This record gives sequence, structure tokens and C-alpha cells, in this order.
Amino acid sequence: MITPLEESLLKAMILFIMFGLGCSLSTTDFKEALKNPKAVIVGFLSQYLIMPALAFGMAKFFEMSNAWAIGIIIVACCPSGTTSSLFNYFAKGDLALSISLSSITTGAALLAMPILLTVYTAPFEADNLRVDIKSVMLSLVACLLPVAGGMYLRYKSERWAKNMEETGAALGIIVILFLILSWLPRNFDSMINSDASILFTSIGLGLGGFLFGYYFSRFLGMNRRRCRTVALETGIQNGPLAFAIILLSFPDKQMANTILWPALLYSFFIVNTATVVTYFMRRLSRKEWFHFENDEVKNALFTQGWLRP
Repeated sequence: MITPLEESLLKAMILFIMFGLGCSLSTTDFKEALKNPKAVIVGFLSQYLIMPALAFGMAKFFEMSNAWAIGIIIVACCPSGTTSSLFNYFAKGDLALSISLSSITTGAALLAMPILLTVYTAPFEADNLRVDIKSVMLSLVACLLPVAGGMYLRYKSERWAKNMEETGAALGIIVILFLILSWLPRNFDSMINSDASILFTSIGLGLGGFLFGYYFSRFLGMNRRRCRTVALETGIQNGPLAFAIILLSFPDKQMANTILWPALLYSFFIVNTATVVTYFMRRLSRKEWFHFENDEVKNALFTQGWLRP
């Protein structure tokens, strides 16, 4: 499914993407997150509680094979990444909140992911298939070290960090395009002939994250701009990180390729679904200005005489 050359290129690109993610973060982002705890808590809970539970529920409902179930659960347990911030930009979301959520979820991954994987993958383990949490943690450390390096570069040089951040975000899309162009033609028949359950789950995980993130935020009284941000941060997982964890944690290449299948399908479909969702979010955002959801903006316009009671 994945050739040795593609695996080597993927690993190299993943490290570069994680470095670019680090270039977008700083200790200031963590401090800013504390100033708006409600939105951050909602986004964090959507990311680390809802997504794994959604993946687990779909895997059980469709009675997926153990390897496929573990693969989609690994994807669901990953934090968000630079790609979600890119879509937030086009969707007119709250970029400060997006970066804050990426900071918090990425920083918590080393603790949250092993716990979540231990809980949700246990029912799918078998004699020939076990998730080695120690290997997962080592894989996470290997992927998070470049994030720390990127944060250090930003501390030293904002200009260079900005360039690397943009390069990392673009490379995240390139990784997906690379897989589509190199991997998809060889595996198109396999995708078409795949069980409907894996296709539905790969698409449904992202769509479910978008829907829950948005309406859960609205239910809690957040404005639409932040709801869009939480929705995109929830539905768009860090696919490259999932690839790295699977490739580094499972020494049996045949088994790793089987587990990788749901992650590859998710990454392929999420670009398409996120593009469509972002398009509609952007259209709706043009109408929101007239609703004046932000009371501070409304009051300021009244004060300056632009609006009358």
C-alpha cells in the first residue's frame, strides 16, 4: 500500500510539518488561551472527548475489523494542526482562537493520546494486534520535538518562523496531494471496492466533528465566528501525525499498512469535505456582520453615531 520510498518521504515531510506547526506557536498563545477559557475548554473537550468517542461508536456500530478500528481511533485521538488554521483563515474564523486551540491540544497530546488510545483501542486488540503505548509515546516525542524546535525558532526570529509556518501549512496540503497523486492511482480499485463502513466512517468522522463542534458551541452561547473555529478545529485532525504514529509504532509493515488505510482515506476525504464546509462558512460570514453578534462592536457603532437605537 505504501512503498518504502513513500514511507521515507512521508516521515521527512511529517517532521517538517510539525516544525512548521511549532513556528506558529509561542508561550504567548498559551497565555492568550487563558484569557478566553470558555472557548478553549469547549474546543478541547470537542477534540479529545467527542472525536475519539465518535470514532469508537462508528467502529462498533459497523463492526469494523480490529485493524481498521484502531486506525480510525488513532486519527480521532490526534490533536488539530496547521491545516485547520489554514481553513479557519478562509472561513473567516477566529485565528487567535484557532492557534490557541492548536497550542493547547498539541501540548496535551503527549498525555491525552496514550490515555485515550489505552481506553478506546483495548476492545479491538487481539493476539496479533496490540497497541504498544510505549511505542506510541516514543513516536509522539519524536514528532513533538520538531514542534519545540519551531517554537524556539519563533522565539529567536519572528520573520524566519513566519516563513517556516507558512511552508509547513502548505506542506500539509502537499502531503495529501502527494498521497492522492502517488498512492491513489495504485489503490483506487481498493478504495472503490472497500467496505461501505470504512468509507462512511472516514467521511463521517470529519463531518461529525464539524457538526458537533459548531452546534455544541452555539448551544453554549458562543458567537458564530468562534463556533466556526471550534468546528474546523474539531473536525480536522492532524493526519500527518497519525501517519507517523502508525508507521513508527507498528513494526509489522503489512499490519501497519492495514491500520494506515482508514487514516489515508480520512486524510483524502477531509480535504474535500473541509473545502466545501469552509466555502459555506465563508458565505455565511458575509451576512453575519449585519447581525452584530459582538456587543462591543454594536456599542461602539452606537457611540460613534453610526447606528441609532
